[in-house]
Amino acid sequence: MITKEIENVDIESYLSQVRSRNERLHQDRLMEVYERLPRVEALDKEISGIGIREIKLRLQKKEGSKTYREDIDRLSTEKHRIMEEAGYPADYLEPIYSCPLCKDSGVYNNESCKCVRKLMIDELYKRSNLHNLLKKENFNTFNLDYYSKEIPEGRKISPYDNEKRLLDMAKKFVDDFGPGSKGIFIYGGTGLGKTFLSNCIAKELLDKGKTVLYLSANELFEEVISKYILSKNPKDRISVESIYEYVYNSDLLIIDDLGTEVLSSFVLSQLFEIINKRILTERPTLISTNLDLGTVQDRYTKRITSRIVDNYTLYTVYGDDIRLIKARQ
Repeated sequence: MITKEIENVDIESYLSQVRSRNERLHQDRLMEVYERLPRVEALDKEISGIGIREIKLRLQKKEGSKTYREDIDRLSTEKHRIMEEAGYPADYLEPIYSCPLCKDSGVYNNESCKCVRKLMIDELYKRSNLHNLLKKENFNTFNLDYYSKEIPEGRKISPYDNEKRLLDMAKKFVDDFGPGSKGIFIYGGTGLGKTFLSNCIAKELLDKGKTVLYLSANELFEEVISKYILSKNPKDRISVESIYEYVYNSDLLIIDDLGTEVLSSFVLSQLFEIINKRILTERPTLISTNLDLGTVQDRYTKRITSRIVDNYTLYTVYGDDIRLIKARQ
């Protein structure tokens, strides 16, 4: 399970590697420009020398140069002009950071930077079975041939045409994805490709650099929410803190197999809190379940169901159990 690996993710080691890689790239750029444009190297040394002299004067509590800032600006202007004439962008020799917010320190505004939270989730995916699963279950491997082209009694279109329509809707959801996108509620019987379709969406958004948290309903409530809120052991809370934050802050939250969790008043209140807060902050959620809408309302109350119906796009899947079809083949 994805939460089992969280304590093994060494973010500081990863950030150290990022800083080292960026510093090497920065040094390579310096060597490149200095070799091609010696005057730039001379200007950098002069700028550095002025700065060092100014610091020494201040440490000695002596008055600094009155033209300190003007001298720095003049030399910097000449440097940028030379580089621009040689075809280099103005910031080519500036320090390189993968995250401009925290400058690869992992801390921004005295708290964990959002890049660290993304790194944590990305690393967890790499360590989980889901990472390998998404290589197999994606839009390129989605096979509509498992869905019948015959129209069942009580339906207006065939399972094939219905699934094709849902597949097109899912692709459009990914293409148009952003703050304010409606959530998705996928419901229908077992073995009809609900999780497969969720995986397709997850992979596309992850490939686009979006933050996606994918948890089964049981993992969400038993391994994350309960540990963070109810556990008396501080280590439990710390171990799932990053994932708990992502329940509310990820670009997309996917709750798979709603209905498999142990239901309680605590679970009901937390499910409403998650759904409601993510609606208010315009962060979409994808929920899949084997339950029909009537059972969902009976199980999760009208308050929760109404939030879903009013704010989510409903994907109804039907047809024959694909797993049985594969087994027969």
